[in-house]
Amino acid sequence: MQFRLVRHFTLTSLAFIIAAGAALGLYYREIALSRMLQQQESNNVNLTRVFANTLWQRHFSELLKDSALRTSTELKLLSQIPEIHRDVQALMRGSSTYKIKVYDLRGRTIYSSELAQIGEDKRNNPGFLGALEGLTRTELVHKEKFSAFEQVVENRDLIQSYIPQYEEGSSELAGVFEIYSDATPFLAEIRETEIRLATLIAGAMGALFSALYFIVHRADRIIRQQADEKKLSQQQLAQAEKMASLGQLVAGVSHQLNTPIAFSHNNILLAIAALKELAQPLALASHVAQLATKLPAGHDRLELELGAFRHSIPTMTIATEEVLQEIGHMLGDIQGGLEQMRELVDNLRNFTHLDRSKVVRTDINETLKTVIYIARSSIPSGIRIVEQWGDIPAIACNPSQLNQVFLNLITNAAQAIAEQGEIRIRTALSGNQVVIEVSDDGTGIPDHVLPHIFETYFTTKPKGEGTGLGLAIAQDIVRNHGGNISVTPGAGQGARFTVTLPVNAPDTVRGC
Repeated sequence: MQFRLVRHFTLTSLAFIIAAGAALGLYYREIALSRMLQQQESNNVNLTRVFANTLWQRHFSELLKDSALRTSTELKLLSQIPEIHRDVQALMRGSSTYKIKVYDLRGRTIYSSELAQIGEDKRNNPGFLGALEGLTRTELVHKEKFSAFEQVVENRDLIQSYIPQYEEGSSELAGVFEIYSDATPFLAEIRETEIRLATLIAGAMGALFSALYFIVHRADRIIRQQADEKKLSQQQLAQAEKMASLGQLVAGVSHQLNTPIAFSHNNILLAIAALKELAQPLALASHVAQLATKLPAGHDRLELELGAFRHSIPTMTIATEEVLQEIGHMLGDIQGGLEQMRELVDNLRNFTHLDRSKVVRTDINETLKTVIYIARSSIPSGIRIVEQWGDIPAIACNPSQLNQVFLNLITNAAQAIAEQGEIRIRTALSGNQVVIEVSDDGTGIPDHVLPHIFETYFTTKPKGEGTGLGLAIAQDIVRNHGGNISVTPGAGQGARFTVTLPVNAPDTVRGC
């Protein structure tokens, strides 16, 4: 399967850039909001001190004492509330503070710049409870509508702080201040900064992406070029290995051809000599035939002038019969030799599949039989081949390429057997896979060699006798067919190679 580097890089990079940009944006927003909350909390605390210094002893301290014995309804009617309200308004005028509240230790609102809220119970409010513990609690809230100094403001972001207030000169908690300050301008500034930061990040990431895209695109082009060169090199190596394999068979095939050719040639020479012995009888018979054609109608007697034929007549009868028998035997032998040569040519044609398309439905059993016939020419006579054919369907494959695989496995098995032994070839169907096993009882494969058996150029043969390409190319061919090839040591000795092939060829083999 081809790995599309540029597409994967583009998708991965864009996803990373978006994720990184979003993470940086969120990180900046969290930092900015945290700093803003800290700053606004500090401002609210300082403002609380201002209120405390200005109004606490003058108003709120006495108000806390008076409120202790009054109901929530009575709190709103206290006579000092209007005066406190005027002083609070004077202090808040021109500031970003929208509202202040003062709670007693029971959580009742003893004062609020929103007068209608005086007397409300906030004893369960988390911010109030935190302030009771001596902690300042601040949070950012958004209000669609908000009452501030008897007016309503809309769509505002507010900083809400609960600040503990102590008695002057004492660590005893007296009450709790709640202050609302406007954070809308600060958030708008943060959003503007976010936009500028996002633009800057997008520009930097875009420039980085463009530079990397150019590099990756060029690298992808080089990789694809190298892959094409590697594929071409593998094809050339495969062809070279195939020619080397065929070269090993030339001697055996030539012997198989030379034997019938030799005795056919000899028989032809003998037949020619025998035909010369029939020259005189044939000449005499031809002379008699010519005279017979010249006889007048009604004449059945023929007078012969034997002349030169007289001395050879006594031997003609015996020689002619023997010569004809010899010629018949010789022609029969010639015919047998021609049949052997025709069978060899047919098997060679089937082995190379020169007259077939690249991918066809092929009977693997018949293909293996052809490979075995060809391989026998180079296998010593002491090696026996045992065939076990399973009931398997025809598969879509490139027969010529698979012939190269099978020939390599059978030849290797024969080379692993010293003098006498057995090569077992078995086929079977397993699910939608055809299984081919080639095993031998030879010397086997050492444990340290087994992991490297399919590596290119790896060979255990002496220098000059092996290229180390056979099994590597066989593995490439089988994988290209969507199959797998593996090797396991035999029981006690030898080795077993197992090839599995899908019934239907993948697109990779159809394009080869």
